[in-house]
Amino acid sequence: MKIKTKRLMALLFALVIAVSIMPVSTANAEGEEWISMGNGWHYLQGTDIKVHIANDIIKIMGSGALPDCDYWRLYKRPWNSTDCHYLMVDSTITSLGQYNFYDIDTLKYVFLSSKTFIENTNVFDGISYMPIFRITYDGEETRMIGTIPYTSYDSIKAFAQSNSMGAAYIMDNSRTAREFQESVNPTICNVYSANDTSAPWNSDEDSGNGNVATSIIKLSPANLDYSLNVSAQIRYPGMACYEAYAAFIGDYKFAKPITVVVLKAGEKVKYTDRPMQYILSIPPEYRLAGRTFRLLGIGDGIVNIFDDLDTSNETITFETNCPSTAYALVYKDNNIFNFNY
Repeated sequence: MKIKTKRLMALLFALVIAVSIMPVSTANAEGEEWISMGNGWHYLQGTDIKVHIANDIIKIMGSGALPDCDYWRLYKRPWNSTDCHYLMVDSTITSLGQYNFYDIDTLKYVFLSSKTFIENTNVFDGISYMPIFRITYDGEETRMIGTIPYTSYDSIKAFAQSNSMGAAYIMDNSRTAREFQESVNPTICNVYSANDTSAPWNSDEDSGNGNVATSIIKLSPANLDYSLNVSAQIRYPGMACYEAYAAFIGDYKFAKPITVVVLKAGEKVKYTDRPMQYILSIPPEYRLAGRTFRLLGIGDGIVNIFDDLDTSNETITFETNCPSTAYALVYKDNNIFNFNY
């Protein structure tokens, strides 16, 4: 068994230990001012971003990031007092900042490109219950966190996974809908193809789907304990987690974030009396002969590096006495062919 332990700086782990679902935005709206030009037109000073509000539609145009909104100055937003039902965001808008559309309770339909980052779940907090998001796939923009890529599409999936508004997501076709829904575990709720006649363009109350959890972890037969309930989810973590993983990933590549929870009598088990072995299923798209896997586990100010204890390319076996935490599954491709004679 190979377990390597590294200690992070206290400041980093003060952020990491929360394991927030969404990344924290770094944009700052302080000093940004909207200029009204009349006839529903508004311009963001110092940028080429403009908004047109008319005919029940908020239309965001231009290029660059829509900056964070100051929670105490939300009244400054051009759309703050509108009762529009539709929001259309150009694909050239690179990101939506904190509180951009917070508490716009009439907003029901959001048209968004896969190239636009959603910086925080609060971007759409308090909009209409059971809103409809039409996501057009235009490619993805990538931010590098160390050597780990994080894409705009990842940020939309993270938002969809974490929201509790009963939202529906309508994708371009059945392939993109399936990929979007099944990118995490449990699967994202209420995902449809635009070609599907059952797609809920008005409401998804009668045609919900998703929220399907697949069992991907179990205790090793070497240390079965029927008093323990072991489960794992594939969930997008916060930026602090990515930064911790990036600091210790070495020459490995990032595959999936995994959250493991062990329960006993309904209570979360952070520590077991002795180290126990767990067997985690590797997502099929990452299974490859000769590939080496390991887990990076976060907890109590420490990053534990767990090398694989089995030889299967379908599972990774690891041993720990503090199982309930956030992990990253990482991998390295080895050259299994030697052409030197």
